[in-house]
Amino acid sequence: MFLGVDVGMRFTKAVLWDGKVVSAAIEETRGDMESVLKNLRGKIGDFEHCCSTGSGAGLVDFAEVKEDDVVCLAIAARDIVDADFVLDIGGQSITAISVDKDGNVIDFMRNDKCASGSGRFLEVMSSALGIAVEEIDEAASKADRKLSTTSQCAVFAESEVVSYVNEGESKENIIAAVCDSIAKLAVAQANRFGIGGRYTITGGVAKFKSITERIAEAIGGEYVEFPHPQLAASIGAAIVAEEEFGDV
Repeated sequence: MFLGVDVGMRFTKAVLWDGKVVSAAIEETRGDMESVLKNLRGKIGDFEHCCSTGSGAGLVDFAEVKEDDVVCLAIAARDIVDADFVLDIGGQSITAISVDKDGNVIDFMRNDKCASGSGRFLEVMSSALGIAVEEIDEAASKADRKLSTTSQCAVFAESEVVSYVNEGESKENIIAAVCDSIAKLAVAQANRFGIGGRYTITGGVAKFKSITERIAEAIGGEYVEFPHPQLAASIGAAIVAEEEFGDV
């Protein structure tokens, strides 16, 4: 059994892998990472070897190998859905990745200068509207009027949301506009990078069809859905551990 641990800015994900996902667990990333990792190990089950990835990969002291998250995403995209490109929308950034037939990174581009296209921005906006994260898709589907929002700056977008609330606009219309804003920023990143052909969308934000459907419609090409997109980097890390120690 091989363990992949992805320590992200918002959440830490763990996947137990044996040619497929055997079990998985997610914990919010916080200051006391020792307890976070202990909780994950208690939930995930026994493993033989571990690879860590993400911004806090070095904090996983029981990982024998550490790998860059871009590499792990590329490996997961190739092995799981046979994609040529990845658009990863995480807690704090958007990353576009080009992958070769062996799962190697050809090139990548990361936008981490603005929070407006991130999972954290979606969390803040939904919370301000009183919409639970798991209810975002349902709420956005009930929108009956399209609102315009900026896709360039989280501060301006938040100001627009407050203005709409003060004007008495429905929360369904507002959250749909927030989803549009995130999708537009992700599409802009994809277009700058030149994503086309067969691609997938990963990261926590990829759980929301109200965003991925907007992205896929704008990009075109052949979009293939990644199963459990929030776990993509941890799956890739587990595959790295398997490749490193599988024959030992």
